[in-house]
Amino acid sequence: MKVRLRILTLILPIFIFAECIAEDSPTVSNSKKAVSSSNNNLVYFGFAVVDGGLDDPHDNSSKTNYIDEVGSFTNVAQMAVFSPTESLKPRLSKFKKAGVKAILHIEPLLFESKKDSNSPSGFKISLRSNAKKLWKTFVTINKKVLTPSNIAALYVIDEPVWNGVSLKELTFALKLVKDELPDIPTMSIEAYPVVKQIMIPESLDWIGFDRYDSVDPKNDKAWLADLETVRKARTRKSQKIVIVASTQWLPFYLKDAGIHPKDMEKIAWSYYYVAKSQPDVIALVGYLWPGGLDDPKQLGARNLPDNVKKALRKMGREITKKK
Repeated sequence: MKVRLRILTLILPIFIFAECIAEDSPTVSNSKKAVSSSNNNLVYFGFAVVDGGLDDPHDNSSKTNYIDEVGSFTNVAQMAVFSPTESLKPRLSKFKKAGVKAILHIEPLLFESKKDSNSPSGFKISLRSNAKKLWKTFVTINKKVLTPSNIAALYVIDEPVWNGVSLKELTFALKLVKDELPDIPTMSIEAYPVVKQIMIPESLDWIGFDRYDSVDPKNDKAWLADLETVRKARTRKSQKIVIVASTQWLPFYLKDAGIHPKDMEKIAWSYYYVAKSQPDVIALVGYLWPGGLDDPKQLGARNLPDNVKKALRKMGREITKKK
């Protein structure tokens, strides 16, 4: 789950389960039948980059905040922090009015990124030398709105191992955050190629991984193995899991695997099935809502066909209990 303009390298022969799409994935009409067990801990549903400074290139409007489009069927949404001196009150007020809490992406306050050919991602993320000062400034300005009623989780860092972050740096950053805001869960998502090296300090509350190469995660042995790796790596049982669902579409999906934009409905239902059936999962978050982040031709959930958006609204309302 990314905010920076870079794409996770997807490992193809992707979509090895493509032939199973039509047979095994639930549709809008049979989704409840397909979910054989219910996870009462699954309380959050939302999308990445809802308020992340991205103007979707697939429309004619100038817009970077999409809360008005998702508020009726979600209760969490990713919000990016752009400056340590920014007051979040206006942006959080819009979220609150929509009944949505922020997954607040605070990585830019704590870490800096530079190109590095020795890093798995091609980027090296390091703890800022003035991270403590920047974080303190940000919290001081926003203390009144940085509350559990506004913030579902503090997204401390994206894909730390994939970007060369050390355990020492991650632990230090988490301590800075917890010292100021102990009542708000901390969160991190790791990239699947390095999931076996995932770092989960005790001070990390929500954890997950992103893997966008599966068309049927509920039956995909590799995807499920990654999920089990994350579960077993937790350092305390109370740590929760975030399922990152692929709600995007890129042209190579069609070229390499015959996946059309309309097929993303069946893929989304498969993620939903997993989230509903896993008792440790607290949130299902779609990557992403607007398009054009990783590639100009990338479609986000808002750009997908009506059948996909209808399915996402249905599963969102079932999780959030919004009508």
